[in-house]
Amino acid sequence: MNLINHPLTGTPFGTALDLCLILAALAWLFSVVSRDSSRIDRLWPLCPPVYCLLVAFDADFDSARLNLMAVLIVLWGARLTFNLARKGGFGKGDEDYRWAVVRERMGPVKFQVLNLAFNSFGQMLLIWLCTRSTATTTPARHALFP
Repeated sequence: MNLINHPLTGTPFGTALDLCLILAALAWLFSVVSRDSSRIDRLWPLCPPVYCLLVAFDADFDSARLNLMAVLIVLWGARLTFNLARKGGFGKGDEDYRWAVVRERMGPVKFQVLNLAFNSFGQMLLIWLCTRSTATTTPARHALFP
């Protein structure tokens, strides 16, 4: 998958970046359509395991360290998913009450700029960057950050 041409194109971490950008755009679009700016919160527990598994899969699961990191991140994601579900975070219309206050204080245009830049793309890029350490454990043919 090559959404845009960037220095990581052709690497598993680059594929994760492409997926990250697609998910950020979809999260923003769904937040606008549904008027629920907490859509991004539902992706926090799901994306890191997916990104790490992309890297581990590309390395054919040959690295014990990479496999351990992937397993730990999958377990962490499962715990976050369970806690979010237990608190009703996956339900329809469960926007965090603070977003309504921010929306009211900022106005609709400024709020959408914040929603697009920080809430959708900013948070998704942060999640992607959190998986960087996984990408650095891949074999030399994919060493992204020496």
